[in-house]
Amino acid sequence: MPHVSQSIRITFITHYAELYGANLSLLALIDGLRPLGVEARVFGPDHGDLMTALAARGVPAAVRPFEWWVSTRRDATAAAGRAYRNLRHLRAITRQLREWGTDLVYSNASVFNIGALAAVELGVPHVWHLREFGRQDYDLLPDLGRKMHRLGFLSADATVCVSHAIRRALLANAERPSVHVVYNGVGSGAVFDERKAKADALRTRTQPFTFVLVGRFRESKGQHVAIRAFAAVAQQFPDCRLLMVGGAGGTGDEAYFEMCRALPAELGVADRVDFWGYIPDPERAFLAGDCALMCSRSEAMGRVTAEAMSCGRPVIGFDAAGTSELIDHGKTGLLYRDGADGLAEAMARYLSNAAEATAHGDAGWVVARGRHTTEGYAANVLSVIRGVIGR
Repeated sequence: MPHVSQSIRITFITHYAELYGANLSLLALIDGLRPLGVEARVFGPDHGDLMTALAARGVPAAVRPFEWWVSTRRDATAAAGRAYRNLRHLRAITRQLREWGTDLVYSNASVFNIGALAAVELGVPHVWHLREFGRQDYDLLPDLGRKMHRLGFLSADATVCVSHAIRRALLANAERPSVHVVYNGVGSGAVFDERKAKADALRTRTQPFTFVLVGRFRESKGQHVAIRAFAAVAQQFPDCRLLMVGGAGGTGDEAYFEMCRALPAELGVADRVDFWGYIPDPERAFLAGDCALMCSRSEAMGRVTAEAMSCGRPVIGFDAAGTSELIDHGKTGLLYRDGADGLAEAMARYLSNAAEATAHGDAGWVVARGRHTTEGYAANVLSVIRGVIGR
């Protein structure tokens, strides 16, 4: 079995080129693994901000298109076409991985199987990192059906799930030695400490109590729910504000984004809702607010939730999926149900008792620092990798 000091060459395969959740978590993993003796290479289907970030780190990367094995509608002919094109792409992909001297192939998402095919072709181990539900969060249907996809995931040498909710949904709650739950890291221990110091320094500022929601605009993310809930509590607490951060890029929805932009005016709160658009580092947004909102009904883990907690901010989240795992109701934040009415009730609780919100934020930071540092994240994943290579 390799020792930590022994270099392991891993090729990570990702499915898009923008810097959103899965790729931000990938960068955090690469950063955390580097001092532990892992040489990373990255393969992706397109050029974009991810490739720029990798180049700045000196991480070798290559681009070649490949197909997903999920789509928004099930069509046997289209699925067969995607499979055929992947087989045509496979030779060039494996040639690149062989040139890199790949010891292990690491698929960074559940939506493609080219990593599994390449690992078989090269005769090296394969790790599958499951980061999304598929149908619940992105309306994606598996080409081969759920059972065959589950079999594919479980055929990997190891399968890493970002939450117990993902393990239940994609692997039928499989209890196997090859299946692991590892929460994403969102910052080093030093970053956590720095963010907490910034949060503490802002305690004396004077501003209206501000809620902040960060994420790409999709109906499943629930931005419209946040706006409606805010409009309801603003009648009782007219000084509060709402900050919406994110755009419709990547897998976002431009029509939904425009609808949300128009909604505050319709509800009479346009002067109290700000839209910042996309920003590369959400730390600034969380520190500008007093409480974060997570309104997604099917969040696989909730990187945004962990990032808000790393900034010492309490989170009000919809009580489902990965969000329920990260928030300890009444201690590190609040969980709600029943749509906008339930969210408005939770928001009013903090508006009535800002000291409780601060206490929950402090407690959440302690929990998140123990659960979501990049050092811990990388160490847990490396343990999985070394176990696979050792076998």
